[in-house]
Amino acid sequence: MRISIFGKVPGNNQDRELIKSLFADISKMYDSVLVWQPFFESVKELLDEVSYIKTFTTKEELADSTDILLSLGGDGTMLDTLDFVLGTDIAVLGINLGHLGFLTTAGRDDIRNLVKEIADADFTIEKRQILSADFSFDCTGRRFAANEACFLSTNRGSIIDLEVFINDKYVSTFSGDGLLIATPTGSTAYSMSAGGPIITPESRCLCLTPVAPHNLTFRPVIISDTDIIKVRIPRTEDSCKMLMDGYAVFERTEGEIILKKAPYNWNLVRLVNQDFYFSIRNKLMWGQTPKHLSGNLTL
Repeated sequence: MRISIFGKVPGNNQDRELIKSLFADISKMYDSVLVWQPFFESVKELLDEVSYIKTFTTKEELADSTDILLSLGGDGTMLDTLDFVLGTDIAVLGINLGHLGFLTTAGRDDIRNLVKEIADADFTIEKRQILSADFSFDCTGRRFAANEACFLSTNRGSIIDLEVFINDKYVSTFSGDGLLIATPTGSTAYSMSAGGPIITPESRCLCLTPVAPHNLTFRPVIISDTDIIKVRIPRTEDSCKMLMDGYAVFERTEGEIILKKAPYNWNLVRLVNQDFYFSIRNKLMWGQTPKHLSGNLTL
């Protein structure tokens, strides 16, 4: 199983020691490994041996020599791997060195046995949906998202109106702070914070989640992942900005955007004995009583 490594600059001494330990384990089992050039420059002083390390900076350098890309960081770091793996068979295994790390598979405590688990193939691969965007105007911004497409008013405090069509049928004009179109993966990100439902990753759907709607009858709507969504920004004095997974795409006062499921997936590694419900119990603390309230609750 060929692995490569992507990551961000380690933030503290504990993470530096964990990274040093991970590279030491890798050096014992692999004759060579690819590491993202900027990350290698940030950690090479920690490593005892670097002769087995080669670096990459482009998707093409990675594609022909990698089965699993280790992502060292948080969920944001994992989303950054999309630029390198979309349209390939490479699977991403997230190692959480951030805070919540909902998308990541392994935590700091899992690093010790991680390389052996990969070598023994003690994992499964989940195929996550990707959202793609097309525009009625020239746009050089990002055209894909693993979490969500986000439409927000450029002027804080201003309401925007967005006309929404599904399969060319008019749905409604959403008025408020904004609108999210989320994948099942993105249901536990911004959409959840905006009141959207949690959706299991294998669900074949997309979710439209209003952000602080002006009309309180607007509620999240789940649609089929085969549906095609058109969002029309009517001509207005207040501009609207669009983001894909937090990356700014445009700011405009009018235009049409087509959103639909992409023809490719994002492959994520899940270790044995871990699943989606494991994640929401442990990372969203479902069913857990806060320690400072334990023993003092009356139901």
